[in-house]
Amino acid sequence: MTSNTSPKHIAFFRLSALGDVVLAIPMIRAMQSAWPDCKITWITSSAVYPMLEGLPGVEFLVIPKPQKIKDYMSLRKLFKQYEFDVLIAAQASFRTNLIYPHINAKRKIGFDNGRAKDLHSWFVKEQIPSRDEHLAEGFMGFADYLGINVPAKADYDFFLYTNEETQTWAKAQRKKPKMLAINAAASKAERTWKAEHYAQVIDQAIERWDCQVVLTGGPAKNELDLAADIESLCQHPVDNMVGKTKHKEIVALLGEADALIAPDTGPTHIAVAMGTPVIGLYAVARSGLSGPYQEPSYTIDKYPEAVGKYLGKPFSEAKWHERVHHQDAMDLITEQDVVDRLSNIF
Repeated sequence: MTSNTSPKHIAFFRLSALGDVVLAIPMIRAMQSAWPDCKITWITSSAVYPMLEGLPGVEFLVIPKPQKIKDYMSLRKLFKQYEFDVLIAAQASFRTNLIYPHINAKRKIGFDNGRAKDLHSWFVKEQIPSRDEHLAEGFMGFADYLGINVPAKADYDFFLYTNEETQTWAKAQRKKPKMLAINAAASKAERTWKAEHYAQVIDQAIERWDCQVVLTGGPAKNELDLAADIESLCQHPVDNMVGKTKHKEIVALLGEADALIAPDTGPTHIAVAMGTPVIGLYAVARSGLSGPYQEPSYTIDKYPEAVGKYLGKPFSEAKWHERVHHQDAMDLITEQDVVDRLSNIF
C-alpha cells in the first residue's frame, strides 16, 4: 500500500497515556494530509479523550478499559458495527492485545518485537520495522510503513484544540509578565526530581526574574503531595493549581506559560504541542527517546552519567530503551543546571 492507494477507513488504537496520545497526533495529521478522503477512527479511553477532543477530521470511539471477560464480550459486540481496512494497533499490553481479535480489519499492524510486549505479535498480522528513535517517530513509523511520505522532524504537526473560552481563562491566570509553569511529578518516583530542588529553583527564578510560578499536575495523591511539599519549602508564594484543572485548561495554561520545567511526563509533550519552551529533566531514560520533541535545546539529560554511575557500564553500551532504575538518578540534575537553562529563556 502506498500513499497513492488510500484506504477508506483506518482505525488507530491508543487508549493511554496522555503524553503518548499527544505524540501520536503528528502521525494522524500526516495520514490526513496524504489521504484526505480516508476516514480515521481513533479508539481511545475516557482518560485521554478530553485532551484529544476537537482534533479535526477524526472520529473518536471511546471505550472502557476491559477488566473482566464480560467486558471483552461487550467490546466484541460494539466492534461488530465497524469494518476497517487497516487497524494500527499502537498499544502493546496484555489487556489491550486481547481486544484486537474483536476488531474487524483487513490489515492489523503493530509494533516490532523490540517494542511489543505481552505477546503483541500474536495479535497483529504485520509489524513496523525496529528503530532506535523518539516515541513520536515510533508512531510516525506506522505512516511510513503504509507508504506515506512522512514530514521532517521540524514539520511534525502537534495539534491540540482549545476553544476561545478556555484560552481566555488561561490568559486570566497570568499575574506577571513572565509565567513559569512547573509540572513537578512524573508517574514514577524514580523519574521525579525532589521537592527541595524545585523549591530552590522557584525561589531563584522569582528573585532573579520576578516571574509568576504556577504548579501544574493531576489529582493523583503523589502529585498533590509533591506540590504541597514544594509550596511549603518555597520562600516565595506560588500558584498551586495541581489537581484543579481540566484537560483543556492544562493545555491552554501550558500554552500561556513562557516556559515549563518538567521531568519525563505527559505535560512535557503538551507544552511542546503548544509551542512553549520546555526544560526537560531526564536521567532515568534518555531524552532522545521520550524528551521534548522539536525543541530539545533546553533539556537537561543526565542519562549518560546515570548509566555509568548506576548501571556500571559506558553509555555506548546502553540499549536504546534501557532505563536506569535507581532512586538517586534524578539527583544528578542540579539546581544550577535548571537555573542556567531558565536564563536562556528569561
